[in-house]
Amino acid sequence: MRCRILLVAAGLLTASAGAYGQSKLTGKWQTDNVPAALEAQKNAPPATEPGGRGGRGGGPQAIMLDLQVDASGKISGTVTEIGNPPVLNIETGTIVEKTITWVTQPRGVTWNLEMTDNDTVTLTGRVFAGRGGAAGGRAPGPAPAAPADGAAPAAGDGAARGGGGRGFGRGPQQPIVFHRVK
Repeated sequence: MRCRILLVAAGLLTASAGAYGQSKLTGKWQTDNVPAALEAQKNAPPATEPGGRGGRGGGPQAIMLDLQVDASGKISGTVTEIGNPPVLNIETGTIVEKTITWVTQPRGVTWNLEMTDNDTVTLTGRVFAGRGGAAGGRAPGPAPAAPADGAAPAAGDGAARGGGGRGFGRGPQQPIVFHRVK
């Protein structure tokens, strides 16, 4: 009987800790450079070519999150990348302990985040739809066979070329840190 009571108490504590962590994610989050990016975007001259991506200025990307989490741990909301419209809608979002994953539409980007503390969330990686998740943007799957003579594979064969999956030889993606908007 005593063991059963302890098990029930432990189960309730675990469930309440999970719900507490999920409710802490609900709200507005942003990178530290959002205020400056919004000001720059407001004062920027109009884009000269259609589809221009103003407001980013080559610095770290300014992003705002508006998140809701239901009792089951399903995440919904929006992601706004300053200077990169449209606003993205979160689909298929989940939180398991401190790991957060969602897919945004219309671009189909998978976001992987970690809740560092109650006021900090870190984006640890994004997988862009249609670009694959492997280095060089090659779609996952078996690697192409090397030529029998041992030479390097020919260009355009789908072999990984480096660049950390982002292209342009920029190296691995740096974490992006979000703080709760107060």
